[in-house]
Amino acid sequence: MKPMKRVFSLILAVLMLAAAAALVAADDPYDAVIEEAGRIVAGLPSETDITVKVDGKTVVFPDQKPVIRDDRTLVPVRFIAENLGYEVDYDHEDHSAVIDSGRIVLYIGTDQAVIDGERVQLDTPSVLISDRTMVPLRVIAETLGCTVDWFGTNRTVLVNRRDSDGIEMPVFDRFEQSDLFWAYSTSANDYLVWRDNFKTAEEASDPENFNAWWIERPKDKSDLLSGSLDCSIVARNFEAETLAQIKDMFYSVYPTRYAEACDLMMDSIRGELWQTFYEEDSELYPLFSAMPPRSGTFGSYYFDNREVEMYVNDTCTRLTVNVNAEWAENPEIPRALTEEETAFYTEQAKENYMLSLWDLD
Repeated sequence: MKPMKRVFSLILAVLMLAAAAALVAADDPYDAVIEEAGRIVAGLPSETDITVKVDGKTVVFPDQKPVIRDDRTLVPVRFIAENLGYEVDYDHEDHSAVIDSGRIVLYIGTDQAVIDGERVQLDTPSVLISDRTMVPLRVIAETLGCTVDWFGTNRTVLVNRRDSDGIEMPVFDRFEQSDLFWAYSTSANDYLVWRDNFKTAEEASDPENFNAWWIERPKDKSDLLSGSLDCSIVARNFEAETLAQIKDMFYSVYPTRYAEACDLMMDSIRGELWQTFYEEDSELYPLFSAMPPRSGTFGSYYFDNREVEMYVNDTCTRLTVNVNAEWAENPEIPRALTEEETAFYTEQAKENYMLSLWDLD
């Protein structure tokens, strides 16, 4: 029995080492290694598997895979830079990776870098893992003129080059790249519907089937009040699962202000966001009307160079998040509400919004 025990111990040790190599950072490294070893034994995919796409094509990492550290995605520098068309050199004297002839210099083992000639401190260091230089993906890609999107649901990172004028790929198209949606079109709009809610695209596009939420893009924007609209996220269900899925989209729209955007959405849904009016609301809902107007942001916030435009309708049965193009400023100047108006409409919302239906009261 002792030889068998030794063999079993050796196998277990190998599995534990494999798991440890896959987990660069964890809250409890010992528990994480044991859990990962169990996944290897069971033949399950690793929890650390991350998909990276560049311009819609999946990047193949032949050995060291991307990892998450300090909530940042680190990738082997050579593979991501070369997929974007840039050369990578190494300066062995100062232990640095040099991208695009010095446009980006990353000092390995530190959080220091030189970007476009300016020394900066990164929010996570570049490191060596399995003899591969692992660097923060976002800072490299954005410096090289790309957008970076993270989808936590399927652990996918999208990197897309901007055009020659610096214009981003439409957010709607990047959502579609995520592989989280069924896509279909009508004569008026393009639609994305959460894939897990339906078995086929045909089911997703059937108007008889209830959609908790979806993303839509008008084909003709000539009649829109704002020509800068990229797409709209629309929800008619405020269950926790639905809201979690929508919040996942906010990482693409408001990457550095994600938590604040989520808070604004929840404040809108609860009828607690009464700061400004659009003039059309001032006409539809005269002061102290019987029904509160739309709770929402209305030109009050700009996150990550993009207006935050979200609101619920006056019965709290539908949420709309309009995703506008970068740098587009809303030409309408909203009117600020007084403290008296804010208090009145908040009280009215609590009485009229169906918050108890979604356990939000």
